[in-house]
Amino acid sequence: MFTKNKIINLHFVLLVISFSSGFGQGYLQTSNTNIIDGNGNKVILRGVALGGWLVPEGYMFQIPGSGSPTTIREKIVNLVGENSANEFYEKFEQNYVQEQDIKAIADWGFNSIRLPLHYKFLSPSKDVYIEKGFTIIDSLVSWCKEYKLYLILDMHAAPGGQSPGEIADAHGVAELWTIKENQDHLIDIWGEIAKRYSNEKTIGGYDLINEPVLPNNMGNKENRNLHLRIRNQIRKYDQNHIIFVNGNWYSTSFGGLTPAFDNNMVWAFHKYWNDVTIGTIQYLLNLSNQTNTPLWLGEFGENSNEWWARVIDLVESKGIGWNWWTYKKYDTITTIASVPITKNYQAILDYWAGKIPKPSQAVNASGLMEMAEGLLLENCEIRRGVISSLLEKSYRKESRPFKNHFIPGEIAFADYDLGALGVSYMDYDYMRTGVGDQISGGNSGWSYRNDGVDIESSNDTTIIPYSVGWTQAGEFMNYTVNVLKSGDYTFSVRSSSSANQGAIVIYSGQEKIIDAVNLPVTGGNQIWIDTEIGEAYLSKGLQTLKVLIGRPEVNLKLLKIESNEAKNGLISFNHQIYPNPTSNQLIIEYESLFNTQINFAIYNINGQKIWATVRRSKPGKNLVIWSGTSSKGRQVSSGIYFLTLDDSNKTIQEKITLIR
Repeated sequence: MFTKNKIINLHFVLLVISFSSGFGQGYLQTSNTNIIDGNGNKVILRGVALGGWLVPEGYMFQIPGSGSPTTIREKIVNLVGENSANEFYEKFEQNYVQEQDIKAIADWGFNSIRLPLHYKFLSPSKDVYIEKGFTIIDSLVSWCKEYKLYLILDMHAAPGGQSPGEIADAHGVAELWTIKENQDHLIDIWGEIAKRYSNEKTIGGYDLINEPVLPNNMGNKENRNLHLRIRNQIRKYDQNHIIFVNGNWYSTSFGGLTPAFDNNMVWAFHKYWNDVTIGTIQYLLNLSNQTNTPLWLGEFGENSNEWWARVIDLVESKGIGWNWWTYKKYDTITTIASVPITKNYQAILDYWAGKIPKPSQAVNASGLMEMAEGLLLENCEIRRGVISSLLEKSYRKESRPFKNHFIPGEIAFADYDLGALGVSYMDYDYMRTGVGDQISGGNSGWSYRNDGVDIESSNDTTIIPYSVGWTQAGEFMNYTVNVLKSGDYTFSVRSSSSANQGAIVIYSGQEKIIDAVNLPVTGGNQIWIDTEIGEAYLSKGLQTLKVLIGRPEVNLKLLKIESNEAKNGLISFNHQIYPNPTSNQLIIEYESLFNTQINFAIYNINGQKIWATVRRSKPGKNLVIWSGTSSKGRQVSSGIYFLTLDDSNKTIQEKITLIR
């Protein structure tokens, strides 16, 4: 991943393909323009990168001014000293990826992983190899084998730096290309990797040089020559694995790399921050066809759910697999796993930003260890929308619940359904495009979710501490709701506006049920007012409510839908008691409009209470069973008894007959 100019535009094409996405037997291989498994089945690689683990990038950790792996370590050593820094890195590397992460990646539906490597983890200097990095690879291989994932090894930071940027851990000059000793070192490292893993079928292939950027007086001629030398070294030991070949200029330029130079190679291209049209990958399709060699989208991401869902549809329609960037980052909406930032770690970030004096040694040590602890999967916030947009075929076709919304109840406007643009929501600015520092678009509030809907932090923390803003007329959000009882409902909106009177329209399915009603100017974007906007009849069961922006620039926090019957005291309803008479146990079913406490009791014919229980009822259907015993567990004799249900608003009484 990078923060630099990448120049390719794309647009959406949706076609259905039927290639294998599973884990086959044998080595991944190439066959003409396809990747196949050991059984000869076509394979579409659907992968995720473990970026930031062995090649840390400052932006991933919210470090001011970003930072390369080397400069990040220097900052940490200056903060806490060499010994404490070593303790931190040990915990950091241990927690970033564990077996539970690999299992989760497989469970979500990925079939491959790309591991970015720093050469120093394997060989800090020529002819010197350390086992630590190979042990990490070995662990990952064993986990991937267990969960049936292919592992692609990626040289993300090569000796001297394959580009002048921070991601290559360079210092402004790409010295891989200008110093022969660096090239020789890289070639030797790949030879060592090939020796060790030549017979490992879990390895999907070798991604030889990530995102090369050659000096101005060089180009793909020199890039090809180095790739060819690496290839020759690998083939001395390994005839089994695919080699992935990256073009110049961040893996986007392939002129001068042809012809193909191995019978088991793939052209690896990268893609960021652009539109999605077939024309923008046509040169790559031509490259594939002319050289009879497959393509692989080795890196893309750092955008909105809508953007990469379109990219996936586009490349898969041409039989091209992909690997998405990246699995974990700190406090973000653009990864699967968002790592929390603690108070102590934020103090470190503020110090590095020049906002506060250097914190105490205790705060710094705690902040770093908390940073490492937050990397554990159980401490991360999982972005369900990201996973859905990457892997679920229903994402572009149907609106599905993001949360369980019961009516009557309150719905946070930011909790709209999962799904694509035009399916679950409509927003005019739905992806991030641009060049360099001019990249913009998508969620303007940069909070909570990663669609086009603009969500920002809110001072009103009811349900969630977020609200929807930057609204424009014609935008909408869908909400799958479960109406618990047919009847008339009153709709209210909690909104804010600094200057303009907005309005929303509400539909149930295709039917307009609430017309546009003025929402007040509140005098500030975080000054909230509840406004009743109308009444409508809702039928029991699942349905979709669409909230359409009628007039713009209104901020939306809550949609409150209140049962008119509930206003008059209805809480529990539709109770059933069976079998009655009973010889053993009595089943009590009922429905509730709210989370509420209900008291149950059974009395004998003399009015003596023989059994009682209190249940916290949930919205919808509930069930309680009486086993025919007293509260002390003694069996109750035959006779007539009376059951009461008390929801604190009303009491229901039923006669029951027990026959032994």
